[in-house]
Amino acid sequence: MNVKNITNVLVADYPFHNNLKKELVSILEHCRDTQDEKSREYNNVKATMTSWNVTTPQIERLKKYVENEIYKFSPLIMAGDNGEGGWKLVWKDFWGNIYRKGEYALSHHHSPSNWSFVYFLKTKWYYSSLVFTDCGQKIRPKEGRFVCFPGHLFHHVPKHRYSDTRITLSGNLYYEALCMESWFNVTPQVSLI
Repeated sequence: MNVKNITNVLVADYPFHNNLKKELVSILEHCRDTQDEKSREYNNVKATMTSWNVTTPQIERLKKYVENEIYKFSPLIMAGDNGEGGWKLVWKDFWGNIYRKGEYALSHHHSPSNWSFVYFLKTKWYYSSLVFTDCGQKIRPKEGRFVCFPGHLFHHVPKHRYSDTRITLSGNLYYEALCMESWFNVTPQVSLI
């Protein structure tokens, strides 16, 4: 039996986008794909991907901002200020996706992550949307916009049809209290600068 329900998704704009874009775009446009041919065959993202746990000072600033926005968005986890004494969020991974003409992402989900995240770093409004597969709801790309959603939601990206790159950042957040410590610090952070 399939049961459909209404799920709230956080869509917001990051006020420090220009700093993040200035720091990352030229680096990511020249980034080599970390997927080999075999892993690319099995991966849902059919585009260039960075390492699974990239970082820069501006990325860390973005991650803190997003955590705070999720705490405000989801009062059930707010038991304390910014998760203190409540459901603290922790990032398990964070990566970049560089879509070139003809590239796309198959429908997939990020279970068991509690929250997944997509950030439109470099895009035009008419580039491929983020699509929630089961309901067909589209989130139009806009530079500086981020989307946070429950990790179990299926989503995909249609083929990118333009010569210029479409660059997104993605990540997964977990409630620390629900995770085993061995889940974290498995993939070392990789600085992009």
